[in-house]
Amino acid sequence: MVKAVIIDDEAYLREIIKSMLRDSYPDIEVSGEADSVSSGIETIRKIKPDLVFLDIEIKGGEGFDILDKLKVKNFKVIFITAFNDFAIKAIKFSAIDYILKPVNEDEFHTAVKRALFEIEKPILQKQIENFFNNYHNLQNKKLVLRTSDNIHIVNVNDIVRCESDNSYTTFYISDGEKITMSRGIREYSEMLDDYGFIRPHQSHLVNLNFVKRLDKSDGGFLILKDGKEIPVSSRRKQSLLHILDSL
Repeated sequence: MVKAVIIDDEAYLREIIKSMLRDSYPDIEVSGEADSVSSGIETIRKIKPDLVFLDIEIKGGEGFDILDKLKVKNFKVIFITAFNDFAIKAIKFSAIDYILKPVNEDEFHTAVKRALFEIEKPILQKQIENFFNNYHNLQNKKLVLRTSDNIHIVNVNDIVRCESDNSYTTFYISDGEKITMSRGIREYSEMLDDYGFIRPHQSHLVNLNFVKRLDKSDGGFLILKDGKEIPVSSRRKQSLLHILDSL
């Protein structure tokens, strides 16, 4: 039996989550509830749950304060939030699941099923530690790439480029490693646009630190330091020139 704790200061939302769990997940038992930072810490320490549904904005501070004060974080977290774009970006970087308010049933089931799959993995504490690094630190961001077999923690500065193949995206890392994700490139483009990445073509995302020059012949290519040629689409060429001119 999986022990779950729900930490949210809205009683009706706790009831919604309990009802959805009761209807679809007989192996998950809601063993405790809390509505504030202090009661959340106490509940987790007492119950030692496997899964925690954690609201970002709660009485007494933030849900993050609870994680920050717990030395051992060997449970799976699913964040619950209605806003806070910066926090959501940090959550995505760390590949931690979250549910937006009002709770969407499909999003809820996706998050819970993934949590059940990963609960036994020893990466949970590292994911949360990586989240705090991303949330508090504007430099040296690390991105968690979660595949079916592994969870990779990659320094954003070491990502050379990303290449899309329909609904898959392959990350090319500076040490030669390649990591293929079953998500489209658009999501990663939105995550990385504040960290020196440009999208010269709908199928490519490039770290500017690895760009050597722009070749304007044959429609245009970005030449990377490793010699790789990345095509530049005609509709993105002008904006790319503007970006390069401003460097």
